[in-house]
Amino acid sequence: MTTKIAIGDKVQLTGKFLRSTGQIASREGRKVWTVTGFVMSWAITDELAADAKDWFTAEEIAADPRLLYRKIAVANLKVYGKPSSKDA
Repeated sequence: MTTKIAIGDKVQLTGKFLRSTGQIASREGRKVWTVTGFVMSWAITDELAADAKDWFTAEEIAADPRLLYRKIAVANLKVYGKPSSKDA
C-alpha cells in the first residue's frame, strides 16, 4: 500500500529507512514535518536546514527562500499516522 504525499501533509521517516541507517531509536524517528512543497523527488519540509546558510549565498536565498528548509527524499517518507508498506 502506498500513499501519495501532498503539500500540507504531516510526514515522518519510514521505519525501513530508519532501520537501514541505524536511527530506529533516534530523535529523527519521532520527528514530524509538514510538507510545504517539492523539488523533483524531494519534499520540502517546514524545518529550517541547519547548514543552509553555509551552502547558499544571501542572493540565492533571497531568490529562492525554499533553500533554507530541509528537504527529504519522498521515498523515505510516509504520511504521519498512516500505516505504510515502507515500515516493514
